[in-house]
Amino acid sequence: MVRFWAIADTHLSFGKPRDMTRFGEKWRDHTERLAAAWQTHVAPQDVVLIGGDISWASSKSRVLPDLRWLAELNGTKVLLRGNHDHWWDDIHVARNLAEPLGFYLLEGDAVRLGGAVICGTMGHLAPNDPYYAPDPKKDRFSRELARLESALQQGQALRQGGEPLFVLMHYPPFTSDGQPTAYSALIARYQTTACLYGHLHYDKEWELARQGLHDGVQYYLVAADYLQMTPRLVWQTPATRPE
Repeated sequence: MVRFWAIADTHLSFGKPRDMTRFGEKWRDHTERLAAAWQTHVAPQDVVLIGGDISWASSKSRVLPDLRWLAELNGTKVLLRGNHDHWWDDIHVARNLAEPLGFYLLEGDAVRLGGAVICGTMGHLAPNDPYYAPDPKKDRFSRELARLESALQQGQALRQGGEPLFVLMHYPPFTSDGQPTAYSALIARYQTTACLYGHLHYDKEWELARQGLHDGVQYYLVAADYLQMTPRLVWQTPATRPE
């Protein structure tokens, strides 16, 4: 049996320690709590999907202690870039850094592991979000939408039989007030099993976050502080979705 877990926003800072209590008491001793919960629940043969904001590091040398710490925890880890992962400027450079430690990295593509397919991209605010601001030079929304479709296409090509297809994102695929977007429409069109996302850190955001079944897809908010530093079980094979 292989179980699939998800968590995002680990915000590690072993290369240059950072006081996380500036973001509230829920972050006190967060790495110790995260490691304890992780090792209690996750088995070595399990898969853990890490949805971005992995580290505060802004350079390869600074992120290495964080990656080495994660590598020591149980399970095979799939990493996705978050908006604070400044060490991850280029997917090829990031893979050269992380793959020797046993990680899989996603950026608009997919991987098949343990009887499931995982695809992903960071995402961004959609134009119908109340907080959306146009950025015509980068047009991150269009870039991330194209990456999501590429990831889903690759995921479908890798999928065998009734295997689950997971989408891993950092930004929510819904608006800040829980409305559908082009991301969620695309996720539904490809008959995705579940979508895991993070990025949200405040009680009000958690209350508005869209979770549960929507257009046939199960959605989970997996920000570490929302989960109280405990990875969330999202699937196990043979195909069983947790209650």
